[in-house]
Amino acid sequence: MSENNVSNAVDMLFDERKNFIIIGLTGRTGSGCSKVAKILSTEKFVDLELNKSDSTKFKDNNERKDSIVYKYMEKNWRKFQTIEIRNVITSFILENNFVEFKEYMFDKHKVPVGILDILEEEYNEKHNKIIEINKKLYKKESESNEQNVSDFYIKELSIYTQRLRQELNKYNETTYTLLYQDIANNIRSSGNAFSRNFDPDNIFKLSDRTNHIIKILRAINNNSNKENPQKEGKSTLIVIDAFRNPYEATFFKDRYSAFYLFSVNCNSVDREKRIVKDKNLSPEQIKEIDNREYPENQEGEEIFSHQNIEKCNELSDVYLYNPNSYNQQLEKDILKYISLILHPGIISPTHIERCMQIAYNAKVNSGCISRQVGAIVTGENFNIKSIGWNDVPQGQVPCNLKNLLNLYPVKDEKAFSKYELENGEFKDYVKSIRANPEIDIKKVEVKNKLKGRTISYCFKDIYNGIKNDKNQVHTRSLHAEENAFLQISKYGGVKLKDGCLFTTASPCELCAKKAYQIGVKKIYYIDLYPGISGSHILNNGDKRPDLILFNGAIGRAYTQFYTPILPYKDEIYMLLNLNFKYVNMLEDSMEKIVRNLFEQGLTIENISKAVEICKQDIEMIVNKVI
Repeated sequence: MSENNVSNAVDMLFDERKNFIIIGLTGRTGSGCSKVAKILSTEKFVDLELNKSDSTKFKDNNERKDSIVYKYMEKNWRKFQTIEIRNVITSFILENNFVEFKEYMFDKHKVPVGILDILEEEYNEKHNKIIEINKKLYKKESESNEQNVSDFYIKELSIYTQRLRQELNKYNETTYTLLYQDIANNIRSSGNAFSRNFDPDNIFKLSDRTNHIIKILRAINNNSNKENPQKEGKSTLIVIDAFRNPYEATFFKDRYSAFYLFSVNCNSVDREKRIVKDKNLSPEQIKEIDNREYPENQEGEEIFSHQNIEKCNELSDVYLYNPNSYNQQLEKDILKYISLILHPGIISPTHIERCMQIAYNAKVNSGCISRQVGAIVTGENFNIKSIGWNDVPQGQVPCNLKNLLNLYPVKDEKAFSKYELENGEFKDYVKSIRANPEIDIKKVEVKNKLKGRTISYCFKDIYNGIKNDKNQVHTRSLHAEENAFLQISKYGGVKLKDGCLFTTASPCELCAKKAYQIGVKKIYYIDLYPGISGSHILNNGDKRPDLILFNGAIGRAYTQFYTPILPYKDEIYMLLNLNFKYVNMLEDSMEKIVRNLFEQGLTIENISKAVEICKQDIEMIVNKVI
């Protein structure tokens, strides 16, 4: 194989990754998803206006990594096309006529009918157009239709959505946001913008339409490549702004290995200031939006059809931090993760990522059927001291292995506590649950629903149901952070003062007190616990630990990003045809001479004479040089 072919083969390994990438964004309103989408859709690398690192003066290895990423992305940057979910929602609105739109706005959002009349003419025009466009969206008819569909969904609907926003917000600053939240819930429930009648067939309705747009964009780019085979191929790089329902994210995770979910976060103070400035909302209006995006309890169909940013965060592959202060760090982080998608292993993970990845892996050991959490404790230099996850004390049976059907009559005595086995009140409550026709295991329809699943149960839920309470103290499990602290005392204490705690969910009030007491200096977390541990326990006294929102790659993405496709040494050697093996140049030249003489049919005697002459000539040359 020629040197050029080897080099081309190396490029082919990475070119495949450059041709198709989908990045989904998630985050609360005001967190900065649109800002990230704008950065990704920047036309040219120079337009990012990043400060180029001085390649000879590095303060630390992080600056060296920044320099490597900068140089790589300077040569490999390509803009992303943005699909805005709000525009897809608008397309569902426009499938209904204008009268239906006005009636819904009045009934559900109390918007006076006359206010919307200014939109009527343009609305009717778009309504007629969406009917024809969607025929082309779901049925490929010609290449020209592909471009029409793309222009409509990417450009035309974006302009009209902004027009709707301006007019609706004249009535109330939250009308547009709350309306689109409601309609997205409706679409996932019924497939119709103005109906909430739940049908599970519609859970992925928004995702499916978004996916058809992706297919259209990909077809356009592929056709462009066929028409211009001599030019550099046009990649399909897409950013979707933004996911609000976790199952829409799993829809794309299941379909595309090239899909990555980026969670965009910032601290609550920065976010509230941003919303007040950009949207002119009051604290009460912000709270109303937050309650929808971060619901405390969801039941039944709401789990599938409503927003849940917390669950989206749990599914995310990359966590970005977007503060109000502009320091180019957001842009640098975006470049870092795009470079790792394009070229896995081009740099190594940070200490923060490495530690949080171990906590993330630890959580899957949990037998909790509500939520899995992992935690690790490190020294001040990030050396790991202990690992924990939320689970029952060692020797007890975790909740996911207990079966409600094995109680009364008892079939697995060791799995249950004395309280569960003997307390009359508990017995009566469990028997009343099992007597419910909906879960009568003897019924064929119930067995069919279970499809072999175990009926695991949460003791805390049953006990709180008996007592009509919401007390968290009755949980059987130790918290992940608590378990990590106890492991150290169990197997021999070590110094934890000035160390770090990494947890996939920020510590509750009880765990926060323990962390404070043992002198933890920094607490890194992914999901914020919905309590007052941060403001009341940790933000108190004269030894306050820093509560730090995690920034980095996690889970599947961590493994993919930091595992090289090809050993980097081999990659560079093959690209440049480098070979550092010692070669005796004289022996190599003599071998070529001898082979050449043999090919000319000379005898061994003649060859020996020729070699002797060559030696004499070499000696003469050496003597002259000396």
